[in-house]
Amino acid sequence: MSTESPCPPPVARQLAEWALTMDLRDVDATVLERVKLHILDQIGAQVSCCSLPAPRISQQYVSQFGRSGGASILGTRLQADAEGAAFANGTAGSSFEIDDYGGNGAYAHPGCVVVPGAFAIAEELNVTGAALLCAATVGFETVIRLALATMPSMLAERGFHQTGAHGVFAVALEAAMLEQLDLATTINALGIAGSHASGTTEYAQSGGEVKRVHAGIGAAGGIRSARLARLGLSGPATIFEGKRGFLQAFCNAYDASFIHNDLGTRWHFPERGAIKPYASCALIHHHFAAFDKLRTEHDIAAGDIERVILGCEPLTLIHTGATGPCPTDIVGAQFSAEYGIAMRIVRGRNDVGSYLDAEAENFQDPAVASIAGRVTLETDPECAAAIPKGKVTLHMRNGAVLSATAYALGSPFNPMTRADIEKKYRDLVGRTFGDEIAESSLDLIMNLEDVENVRQITSLFART
Repeated sequence: MSTESPCPPPVARQLAEWALTMDLRDVDATVLERVKLHILDQIGAQVSCCSLPAPRISQQYVSQFGRSGGASILGTRLQADAEGAAFANGTAGSSFEIDDYGGNGAYAHPGCVVVPGAFAIAEELNVTGAALLCAATVGFETVIRLALATMPSMLAERGFHQTGAHGVFAVALEAAMLEQLDLATTINALGIAGSHASGTTEYAQSGGEVKRVHAGIGAAGGIRSARLARLGLSGPATIFEGKRGFLQAFCNAYDASFIHNDLGTRWHFPERGAIKPYASCALIHHHFAAFDKLRTEHDIAAGDIERVILGCEPLTLIHTGATGPCPTDIVGAQFSAEYGIAMRIVRGRNDVGSYLDAEAENFQDPAVASIAGRVTLETDPECAAAIPKGKVTLHMRNGAVLSATAYALGSPFNPMTRADIEKKYRDLVGRTFGDEIAESSLDLIMNLEDVENVRQITSLFART
């Protein structure tokens, strides 16, 4: 008699079974509140950034080449097929570095893929807020689990951008749930999604607005994957762990167990989800927090600083240290650790307006440039722990050396409160749509399980 244990089912099957049997009543209220806060944050990003250059290009693309449909492109009067709307909204939601991310070492950008994908399908089907919330809960958890399985190897060692590559699987699951696909079709949707996983981080080396559309590509690809599966196209059931599957293709090092262990009983997303207060690459936010700590404790003037050393984990060095201190476009500025910390030291700001102001000046402010040119990045063992953080060391002209470490504001170890997140939303939405719409939409999103039709939310953001 054989003593060998039976082979576990493919990872895609385990994910599909979990998603298709998900019941909101089985999910803790604290998990659902965190999901709703991240939905809120992403909707705020989409509607406040829909008029920026990359979103406008995506809208033009959808209008010119896409299909008509009943899904809204938020912040505009346009409607499109779900794939087109998800593409345009995902692009807007990731177009100015104010979207959420994965903290505690789970490097990801879930909201800008999960939310536009779920809303586009939900609008086409006229589903309830509860159905959307259930699908989004699965989507957020899926992205974070994929991040834990693949990062930082996927980016640091292979150069792939995780946003679309993770998100396409999450959106395929969301679409399967909302469209009530059967198990076999959902497994095929995940298998097909693996062929839509894409995006490199070369933009962080030499610039390029293409980074802005990676989330849109992932959201649209997830919907397309589910649709193709529904029409009968098959995909490999071993898309994740297979010999030529996603994990080995995208990573030098990975751990598939993070994707499927304890599904439904262990929630990684609430422990890892993070929200940005500033409009730059999340990896630099640790250093903003460390400098803020020094500024609180000491009287610091920019002219008194001789040089700045940023202690980093290796990924920060790779992803935010390539542009250098003299960015030539706004993507480069938002991904330059040297320029970002110099802005914070000189101007005390890294919000949307500060980067737009810097762009208007062609990134030539002499005070910012002077500090940026004296910033050095180096790997620091204290920062390269399992839970990364940042260190700022200031060498002052009077010989003093000031140093502090910190976790980013908005990350799990230095979180923003619900009130902080809601204020960010009100500020973003109110400046374009007014306080009344900001408040009413906030109330609907934070009570999503009671919304009869998701169009009650999206219709608020249709410009006439």
